[in-house]
Amino acid sequence: MPPPSKAAETGGRLTGDDMCAYMETFTAKFLAGKIKLKTEILDIRRSSSGSWLVTVENIPSGVQEVLVFSHIVLCTGGCSNPSVPTYLSLPAAESAGFRGLIFHSSKFRDHLDEVLNTKPIDSDGNEKDASIVVIGGGKSAQDVAAYLANAGRRVTVVLERTDAFLAYKKPLPDFIRKSRRFLHTTWLGSKIVHYIWDKITSTSLDLYSLPTNSPLRNTHSVFWGIRTNDEGSYRLNSFHGLVQSGKIKLVAPARATGFGDDGKSVTLKDGQVLSADVVILATGFKSSWTSLFDAQTATELGISRHVPFTNTPHNWDYTSLASPPVSHPNKEQWSSSIYRGLVPAKNISKRDFAINGAVFTTNNGYSFEVSAHWISSYFLGDRMQLPSTAEEALASAERNSAWMRKRFPNMLLWCFADAGTDYRLL
Repeated sequence: MPPPSKAAETGGRLTGDDMCAYMETFTAKFLAGKIKLKTEILDIRRSSSGSWLVTVENIPSGVQEVLVFSHIVLCTGGCSNPSVPTYLSLPAAESAGFRGLIFHSSKFRDHLDEVLNTKPIDSDGNEKDASIVVIGGGKSAQDVAAYLANAGRRVTVVLERTDAFLAYKKPLPDFIRKSRRFLHTTWLGSKIVHYIWDKITSTSLDLYSLPTNSPLRNTHSVFWGIRTNDEGSYRLNSFHGLVQSGKIKLVAPARATGFGDDGKSVTLKDGQVLSADVVILATGFKSSWTSLFDAQTATELGISRHVPFTNTPHNWDYTSLASPPVSHPNKEQWSSSIYRGLVPAKNISKRDFAINGAVFTTNNGYSFEVSAHWISSYFLGDRMQLPSTAEEALASAERNSAWMRKRFPNMLLWCFADAGTDYRLL
């Protein structure tokens, strides 16, 4: 793969365009004729003979067929189906008489031309710039808002709390990064850990000269959470840079509650009404698995989550984790049924089903490539260090879930709430 086309501007980082070009080139060279495009998976189930039956539909023609496979690798991610609150849904908009364009951020590319070409007519019969409202404060909301603002469009973002981000000039020195035991098991080390994380957060915010009362400082915790974006170096055309320059308007902290009676606005919980010709719902995602398996298959495969085992002791005595934020009660928590984020524990001895791409990682490329090699060996029946029973595999998944609940309280409730993957941070 050649160096990134904009390496000088990005510090050597891949842009989205670079990644798309690489994937297209790889597909043309190695996967020609092996990918069914414009095809939706409707159902996955196991036949009486043990093979996998996959019902698919060709989207343009609507023709359905059943494909037969000996092995399945689920690569949909743990969470890829749009999640939209009922009161902000398209039916709710239509019921309220909203006349503008409304869609989930996952459909941004499909509607991009329509958004850019939206030119409402004012009371004098003249065209005016569209009022675009983006609802949400996560990565999708930030990316969509930044793209449109850079395209010269008028954008307002409504959010309660935004994701934290990292932007830095140089990495931490080696002596800090290699002092793990001292940092996490002593009082002084714990103080240093939290000071460093707080300093990383404040330094990132200060790099963009954000005022102390800016809504962008109301972020999720970098230490206790996983909702963190890597901005890399400072960029004027990034979301935070555009907010600072006034090219993106923030309404925060605020929550959208519905659509106005005039057919061209969004209402907020505090009573505000925002003019809106276009509404983009960056309201997150939900499980991509629940629609693929019926209840019987999900149970037989063991892909569903379960309530934590109360009789399984897990203890990590790290001083740095001594004062976590308030978490949900145990009855609202849950555990994974997926061994190492790769194989349903219940199905581990069959070696015919695996999952790739449903773990949190600081390096997607390396982690998912290693996972792919692991899955290949697993399917081929290679000698591997695997649990000897489904119960042993489930215990391992339970332990990892318990660690995630301790290390990142409430994150398992936020991410992939309907799925049951392992959520290991790799």
